[in-house]
Amino acid sequence: MARAGKEQLRRNVATAIRDQIMARTVHQGDTLRLGQLADQLGVSVTPVREALLLLTHDGWVRHEPNRGFRVAAIRRKDVEDTYLMWSTAEGEIAARAATRATARDVDYLREIDQRIREADPEDGHLATELNSILHHYVSVIADAPKLDWFARAASRLVPLQFPENFHVVPGWSEVNRTQHTPLIDALAAGDVEVARANTAAHFRGTGELLMRWLESLDFWGEPDTPKDLGDSGRLAG
Repeated sequence: MARAGKEQLRRNVATAIRDQIMARTVHQGDTLRLGQLADQLGVSVTPVREALLLLTHDGWVRHEPNRGFRVAAIRRKDVEDTYLMWSTAEGEIAARAATRATARDVDYLREIDQRIREADPEDGHLATELNSILHHYVSVIADAPKLDWFARAASRLVPLQFPENFHVVPGWSEVNRTQHTPLIDALAAGDVEVARANTAAHFRGTGELLMRWLESLDFWGEPDTPKDLGDSGRLAG
């Protein structure tokens, strides 16, 4: 239980730092000082360091020897690539679910979809919560843990975290309200190709909404300077 609590604290701190980057409280190239962040967030230095290492792994922060942690650039192309991988993983999850969904599964998904359509448009947090429940249940039906891992990893790399605050993206509410029914119909019919195509397009479209909104906010950082990495040790594909 103690270990689970420490893990949750680390993730909460990482989310708080990520929110500062999103809100432009800190900017590309800024140094992230452990003690200062610990004081701001009311925690010790240890979870701050662990959170920064997590954000380094996810590309939000750079760890530079003898210089500490700095805010990394957020590039449009990187977000496009993230959504390419995310939409592909989610499309395959839906395709797998189409081969396994029972009538009971479909009834439950239709119930969630109905709640999404009937939700108060002003209650964005409820809408994102229900969306998360629906897609999570599709992944449960699919029983494809590696695909689910890739999808979850991609979700951590986008500039706006879901489900906490994606409802603020213009146009997302309508997408959420209208685009799940065709997916559920495909699962009910056992139509693998339609389930795959609809779901992948759904996630790509969500990414396009996000990127257009961030573009309007002049959000993107300057590209990082390419580095000669030499032999990266990458395994052959």
